[in-house]
Amino acid sequence: MQGYLKKIGNSTTKFDNSCFPFMLRKLLLLLFSILTIAVLLVPSRSDYFQRLKYDFGEVHQSSSLNAQLLMEMGNYTYQNRLIFSQFEYKFGNISVSYYGFFNIIIFKKSKIKRAISPNITV
Repeated sequence: MQGYLKKIGNSTTKFDNSCFPFMLRKLLLLLFSILTIAVLLVPSRSDYFQRLKYDFGEVHQSSSLNAQLLMEMGNYTYQNRLIFSQFEYKFGNISVSYYGFFNIIIFKKSKIKRAISPNITV
């Protein structure tokens, strides 16, 4: 590769561009390492149930449920996308959503679906 000239004081110094492929390899290695760590640290289904158990315990102080019981009582969807995952749990008319990456689980939203009773007039 052709070097370039850099003026330092009154002298001109020629720098070699041979370090750029080495730097590019280091950058690619760093990016690959970060991507690998991100893939390995995606929260699993059991991680979400542990978080759900914790949140349920915070809301309902007297109730003690384990993750296995929560898994059996409600319906859930778990979607693993390469570097993050999504989780939704439904029990009756209540649904709770989370998403997670780098082993961090973040609460997304909760919904309560109320059944609309028809108006009956006599």
